[in-house]
Amino acid sequence: MPLFVRTLLVTGPEPEVAGARHEHLEHLRRLAAAGKLRAAGEFAKGEGFLEIFEADDLHEAEEIARESPLVILGLGTWMLRRWEELTF
Repeated sequence: MPLFVRTLLVTGPEPEVAGARHEHLEHLRRLAAAGKLRAAGEFAKGEGFLEIFEADDLHEAEEIARESPLVILGLGTWMLRRWEELTF
């Protein structure tokens, strides 16, 4: 199954972001429970997230990327790229 990387940068004010950040983590937990999430992490200063997840195609990947509460509430901007894992 294709892999995609979403970089999500937090752009909103911290008071508004705090609750949405918790909801975003729940969003990631749901992706993990569904077997879609391969890796995820938060940038050191709380500036955003980087996630690697599986999707059938670009359309599904965009749907997943837009489901984050940070995106829905307009508190972050995102970039999505198809990603191919290298094995050595």
